[in-house]
Amino acid sequence: MLLLPDKFYDAEHKEIVSLKNETALLEAELNLLETAIANFQSEIRLELAAQILLFRELTDIYKNRKKAKKQKRMEQRKRGKNYKQPVGLKRTDASFTTENLVSADERQEIKRLYKEAILQVHPDKLTDADEALHQLATALTAQLNGFYNSGNLEELNRLHHDITSKKPVADSFEKENNWRLTVRFLQQQKQQLRQDLQQIKASEIYNLYNSNNDTDFIINNLKIQFEARIEALKKRTK
Repeated sequence: MLLLPDKFYDAEHKEIVSLKNETALLEAELNLLETAIANFQSEIRLELAAQILLFRELTDIYKNRKKAKKQKRMEQRKRGKNYKQPVGLKRTDASFTTENLVSADERQEIKRLYKEAILQVHPDKLTDADEALHQLATALTAQLNGFYNSGNLEELNRLHHDITSKKPVADSFEKENNWRLTVRFLQQQKQQLRQDLQQIKASEIYNLYNSNNDTDFIINNLKIQFEARIEALKKRTK
């Protein structure tokens, strides 16, 4: 086995520590934000409980009436001379979504690479492993599944090489085998946390929470909006 200089491992260790710190900060920010918004939502729901309940009841009534009207029109059409029963879309097997885009040889190669790699890293193979190792195995399995389903032979081949050229994943935390997979896992985790934060910050509830208005002002405005929608539904359900 080729052994790399200690300086190489020092650099990789620093990169892993840095990624872990960045991930921990993002995770802490996400947890604080989720907790704050959940509390904010609970307060709003409590204050608007009556309006929310009435709005849902009227919405159900409106949907049921709309459905009944549609069914009535369908029955009327059935009495017509040229009526034909509508046929639903035919479902196709999408287990291999790019089968018609790659050659038979490439499909066989993709399947071979996938099977060989998944045997090394599937979480079910690691019954005695700790939580960190299970997370690593789960992340690698998700990557393999993604490349297999998309038919990405180049990326699948690269990941296959990374996995099979090392010891089994159960030994992957030894420094000479672990750093590349660990870095990729942490980068993926960091990216996912950033996406989760961006999704929350793009939501309407976050914009309300992050506005300069106090909670009472927000609740009063929402109450006015609910009452206007309730009045509109009442007219539709008379």
